[in-house]
Amino acid sequence: MERIKGLAKRVIVMIATAMMTVPGMAVGSALASDSPTEKWIKLCRKDEQLKKEVCQTLMELRTPDGQFLARFMVFELAGEARRKARIILPTGMLLSPGLKIQVDQNKAEDAKYFYCAPDGCISELLITDAMFADMKKGKVLSVGAQGQASNPVSFNFSLDTFKSSNEGKPLDEAEIQKLNKQIEEEIISKRKSLEEQLKDAQHKAQQSE
Repeated sequence: MERIKGLAKRVIVMIATAMMTVPGMAVGSALASDSPTEKWIKLCRKDEQLKKEVCQTLMELRTPDGQFLARFMVFELAGEARRKARIILPTGMLLSPGLKIQVDQNKAEDAKYFYCAPDGCISELLITDAMFADMKKGKVLSVGAQGQASNPVSFNFSLDTFKSSNEGKPLDEAEIQKLNKQIEEEIISKRKSLEEQLKDAQHKAQQSE
C-alpha cells in the first residue's frame, strides 16, 4: 500500500497536458489526444482514520518542457454523495477575485483561494450534482483566474477522458509505473523537440544577419 501511495504521488506530480499560451489567453488543450499526459487518471486509497476508500480523479496542465501549470482534482469518499474539487494554480495570480469554474457554456461556479505555497496556490470547491453531470458529458472544464495586471487567464482541461476515468477502475501499481514511464519519456521528447526548434531558429537568425 505504501509503495502504491509513493508511486501515486509521483504520477500526480507528472500528469500533464502540454500547451501554454500568453497571459490573457487560454492555457491548456481542449482537443482529444492519444498522449498519456493529456488524460484524466483515477487513484484510490483507504483512509485509515475514516476506514473508507478515498478516490481522486485528476489531471494536470504543464508547459511543453514539463513545468507545472495547474492541477484539478475531484475527491470522492466511498458511501458519500458529496464531492470536492481541489484546484492548484501557479503563483502570480490575483488572489482576491478568486476563480471561476465552468464546464463548456454552463453556469460558472465561484471558488476562493485558501492557501499558497511556493509552488502554487490552492482553492477548493464543492461540486454539485449538476456540475458533476456536466463534467461527464462536457468538452472543456475552464478555470478562470486573473493575472497580476488584472488580465483574464483561463486554464482549460479537456474532459474527453473524465467520464471513463472517473467511472473506471483506479490505476494499480503496475499501471502507475507504466504511466509514469510514458510521461517521463514524453516530457524528455518534448524538451528535445523544443531545443531543436530553438537551435533551428537561432541558426536561421544568424544566416539572416
